[in-house]
Amino acid sequence: MKKFAILCLFFLSLQWSAQVKEGFKIPKNPKIGLSLSGGGAKGFAHIGVLKVLDSLGVKIDYISGTSMGAIVGGLYASGYTGKEIEKIVMDTDFYSIIANEKTRQESSFFNKSVDKYILSIPIKDGKINVLPKAISTGQKNIYLLKELFKNVSTISDFSKLPIPFMAVATNLESGKMEVFEKGDLVSAIMASSAFPGLMDPVKIGDSLYIDGAMTVNYPSKPLKEKGIDVVIGVDLSQGLASRKNLESAISILNQVIDFGIQKETKNQYAFTDINVHPNLGATTATSYDAKKAILDSGYVEAKKYADIFLKLPKRKQELLRAPLSSIYSNVYKIDSLAVENNRIFRKNYVQGKMNLKIPSLQTYGSINKMVDKLYATNNYRLINYDIIQGTEQNYLKLNVTEDDTRFFLKFGLHYDEVFKTGLLVNATAKRLLFQNSTVSLDVVAGDQPRYYFNYFIDNGYIPGFGVYASGMSLELQDAAGNLNEKWNWFRNEAFLQSIWRDKFAIGGGLSHDYFESKPAGETVYSASDNFLNAYVFIKTDTQDDRNFPTRGFLLDAEGKLLDIFNSENDGKTFQLKVNSNLNFPLTSWLTYRLKLFGGFTVGDTLSKYYHYRLGGIFDQNLGNFTSLGGYEFGEKSGENLLMNSNNLQFNIYKNYFAEATVSLANIFNDYKVDDILHVTDSSAGITAGYKSPFGQIKLNYSQSLKEKKGLISVILGHWF
Repeated sequence: MKKFAILCLFFLSLQWSAQVKEGFKIPKNPKIGLSLSGGGAKGFAHIGVLKVLDSLGVKIDYISGTSMGAIVGGLYASGYTGKEIEKIVMDTDFYSIIANEKTRQESSFFNKSVDKYILSIPIKDGKINVLPKAISTGQKNIYLLKELFKNVSTISDFSKLPIPFMAVATNLESGKMEVFEKGDLVSAIMASSAFPGLMDPVKIGDSLYIDGAMTVNYPSKPLKEKGIDVVIGVDLSQGLASRKNLESAISILNQVIDFGIQKETKNQYAFTDINVHPNLGATTATSYDAKKAILDSGYVEAKKYADIFLKLPKRKQELLRAPLSSIYSNVYKIDSLAVENNRIFRKNYVQGKMNLKIPSLQTYGSINKMVDKLYATNNYRLINYDIIQGTEQNYLKLNVTEDDTRFFLKFGLHYDEVFKTGLLVNATAKRLLFQNSTVSLDVVAGDQPRYYFNYFIDNGYIPGFGVYASGMSLELQDAAGNLNEKWNWFRNEAFLQSIWRDKFAIGGGLSHDYFESKPAGETVYSASDNFLNAYVFIKTDTQDDRNFPTRGFLLDAEGKLLDIFNSENDGKTFQLKVNSNLNFPLTSWLTYRLKLFGGFTVGDTLSKYYHYRLGGIFDQNLGNFTSLGGYEFGEKSGENLLMNSNNLQFNIYKNYFAEATVSLANIFNDYKVDDILHVTDSSAGITAGYKSPFGQIKLNYSQSLKEKKGLISVILGHWF
């Protein structure tokens, strides 16, 4: 037993000595440095090491970091403790930050109306750019980091941080290492962690920078050059991949990149006195769902060095916590706005889109939301900002990277039971005739060809002008599912639109409708009519998703005076239509969705083309047609309509959903109490759904509770 214990101690001493520099001795009054390497999600192991250092009270005099090491190291240098950084990491959805998807709630009404494409190809200087620079521009990184580093936002010399700090990046043009010790801390950390293909290069001054791992992933030498006596390093390298793990182009590319990283990491061992090398197993740089396990691996490995860490200088207890401030210190009075690098959009456009009132009191959180509104216009690749504090006044400085691409080709694919299969081809042009304008033409080829044209000058709160046109064929069916009547419908509109209270679009205009129809079995369209109508509208859409919303509200209300130039009718006919969707999250996996629709007619004369019609499952804007499962498209009609739909949406797992729906409807012609307080139609249905990268996939079964018939509907792709 004694021999076994001696043998175990021998092997442990070999393991310990292998990670401590040969001949290492702690000098008198040493300066301690911390070198944190890059490694993506593997960098969470740094936090475990920091927790051990905190628990032992080790005094760190300087920190160097690369990539994720720069992020964690920057937080620690700014005064956060290991436990506080752990909470930040555990509460952060890194997949969402990398995806960098624009927030739908903050998108303009125009952008929401054209949210239906699965592929968008920019055309610049006559060239088609299929592949972007990277998956993410880094905009969501800015929001997160600005909020986290707000307590040190006025410090531009990193040596003045609670712990002096430097971030290592790579100059994209020269390929040389760049050590950032001054400037904007957030920009320096973003440059250090901008992994090629994952994040756009970061522009600082006149240079572009990418991940520091491309030159020095384990930045121990820069600490020695600062006169640091003892360098504690956290090495996240795992060696090169074996042949069996090199089966894809990406894995081979990563292996090639790792050649240089592994070689340079070994060079840095000569400048590292205590090398903490966690056992990361099979985790990779993208294992963001294994945060806790990675963090624990760093903690376990660092505990092995507790004896030697205890011999290092101790820091004062009051420095163990982050520099917390009262809430009032994080509220800033913004007196003016400055915009840098804007060549296309003026400052008043920027301020209007942000809805920034000057002067006003703001926090970093509120500024993030305003910047997100501006980013959601799709006119910018990246928006960075700083709050510049003066002796008497503060101003918000935006540094913008505008997207100067003007032309796009876009594509979509969809199937439903109303329009059947459709392939959508779109051409979009920005800034045509006017600076804030967008023109878009959709052409749908398939079972029922159609087109949509949009032109809008978006002036925000100042009224903007728009033109809309569409053309399509509609096949109305009877209760048995047979073709009852076929319409051709062409609409042209001109309107004015403004923003009210930051969430509502209000406006009005003129619309021209041309209809022609023919009964089933006829070959010639016999009944045709032209209508010129005046209308006003108010609408809003704060839903977080169009197809599977879990929160938010949609309202589309319209009042329309029909056929205003028809002198044959004694009085005019007026219609009021209100469509609303309300989404109430009951739990993280269950949402109650309530749809209310009301359509009313006042007047003696109403063309059949303006009757309210029920039936079919669809979500396109088809005038007075309204969706109702269990009924054929346009099966029911009348001059007035009330409808209520109750939906329970279950988020079963990630992007998989199940829905149960009960709908009640009342179609009536006369305003009599018995007619209004009556249910003429009802249905119930269940839906299985999946939110794919290419849009929704839904399978629905609905049954009319009045007619006792059931219908199956398949829906694929975004609605158009």
